[in-house]
Amino acid sequence: MAQSATDRVEIDFSVYNPFDEDFVRDPFPQFNRLLEQYPVAFHTGLNAWVVAPHDLVAEILRSPRYSCQFSDWKDAPARKPESEWNLYEQAQARGLATASPTEHLRLRRLTAPAFSRRVMDQIEARIASAIVDIFDEIEDPSQFNAATEIASKAPIRAIARMVGVPPSAEELFEHGLGWNSVRANNPMYSREDRDQYVQGTIPGLQYLFDMVAERRAMADPGDDFIGTLIKTSEDGESLTDFEIVGLISALVTAGADTAVDLHTLALHALLSHPDQRRLLREKPELMENAILEILRWSGHGKFGAIPRYPLEDIEVRGQVLEKGSFVMTLFSTAWLDPARWPDPRRFDITRNQAGNIIFGAGPHMCIGLNLVKVQGKLMIEEFDRRFGDSAELTGEIDYDPMHFNARRMTKLMVRTGS
Repeated sequence: MAQSATDRVEIDFSVYNPFDEDFVRDPFPQFNRLLEQYPVAFHTGLNAWVVAPHDLVAEILRSPRYSCQFSDWKDAPARKPESEWNLYEQAQARGLATASPTEHLRLRRLTAPAFSRRVMDQIEARIASAIVDIFDEIEDPSQFNAATEIASKAPIRAIARMVGVPPSAEELFEHGLGWNSVRANNPMYSREDRDQYVQGTIPGLQYLFDMVAERRAMADPGDDFIGTLIKTSEDGESLTDFEIVGLISALVTAGADTAVDLHTLALHALLSHPDQRRLLREKPELMENAILEILRWSGHGKFGAIPRYPLEDIEVRGQVLEKGSFVMTLFSTAWLDPARWPDPRRFDITRNQAGNIIFGAGPHMCIGLNLVKVQGKLMIEEFDRRFGDSAELTGEIDYDPMHFNARRMTKLMVRTGS
């Protein structure tokens, strides 16, 4: 399936530049250009294939012809012998993202009880108190930056309450394990940078290993999230400490980085659309659908899911994605693809979300999606309870143009009547 250089569609930062300040403030012209002119193209500046349309992104996410394992990237460093693995490498090797299809099914089966309605109800009660605390800490409720006062605090505290991490260790997770984990296996960084990020995860991982070992040593590890993971056994199989730590690490990673954006996006979308905010208040049963629409409408991601690496040469829309190449499935373009979403720039919390890939698709669909939905629901409800219709955006919005994967708001000023 050879493809000549002239057949390959190539783009550069002049077409898609996710680090440009103009893009960060208004990405939609570039998103539209990708969808209309470059649905599948090799980005020479990113050294990666970028795939934009909804149908193709969903197909790749579900296909067993692509690997999520960093070691399957053609430019990955040689894998070290298992005897030389550090804590990060051991946890990664046993995590959901890198497991073989058979092992992935086993891990999903053994972790499912920890995400049951019973456990999630416990977790929601714990997170609710954390959200209340965050709002209590707002220095000046009459006008504040929601990005720093709410968004940067809520996700990691939610994860900490879920796992049972005390407040004294939250910083270790947010700026240690979480911040470094999302970068440690990202092909966009140099090998030297990746090695540095890997080392930055070790203290947080060690804390988790010690915590899991302590709970396992108890006569009864409890029926909360970690206790359920430890006690679950099916057909004589149970989770190892490494597998439990790998799962918690993945949740911390999402909580410390990706989930941060949900809170600013929710406030931005709802305060910008008071009719939709009123509708949500009148029909709280729309909350889950509203959260999906908030994420879809915002176009906040620069890239997308866990990187994919073709296990063989694969033709997609006339382009050959070479074995071992780096493939970016662009979530934001897929979420805004008019071929899938009629009038995609209209914010509508009643929109039919059937078939959405907001949290991914296929075997690697985000395992923490219920946690994200819960904390988003609790934040929106507490915001309404505190401020009601008096809240409004001041128009002051700043972004971090160099954030590696999101149009991260660093300032979202809110004025209230408090």
